[in-house]
Amino acid sequence: MNRLETLADALLVGLFVFVASLPLVTAYSAFGAGCAVLRGDLPVRRFWSLLRVQWAPGVVFAVLWAVLVVDVLLVVAVMPAPWFVRGGVLLASASIGAFLLDQARLGWRGALKFEAPRPMLMAALVVAGVLVWALPPLALVIGGPLALAAESTREG
Repeated sequence: MNRLETLADALLVGLFVFVASLPLVTAYSAFGAGCAVLRGDLPVRRFWSLLRVQWAPGVVFAVLWAVLVVDVLLVVAVMPAPWFVRGGVLLASASIGAFLLDQARLGWRGALKFEAPRPMLMAALVVAGVLVWALPPLALVIGGPLALAAESTREG
């Protein structure tokens, strides 16, 4: 598969992840299915057949993401805080977010194994956040590049 096909697949998977994540509690399963499509070099149309909604991890995933987003918005935009507090909150949020994305990629059985978040996935998450902040329509497709980043940072 060449690079342009990989980019197109990642963007289409991102759109599918966005649509499948609209109920919020299905975001965990949608991200996992997106990672599975990109991991297995499968056709993108297989995304919907791989999507298996898991409600319990989905609720936990959605609540933690909501807490992270509100936390970052409060510290960065609303509350006056010194630069080191803002940086610490952003670093903590990026590491927790990368951990959540990695656990969604692994599935609930993989979530039983605790691994430290990978710095490259944290960086991809920060870049994705900045891109969506600068260009909000990118929220429609950013899930695909994040799934590609999660898959490319995995070991093995």
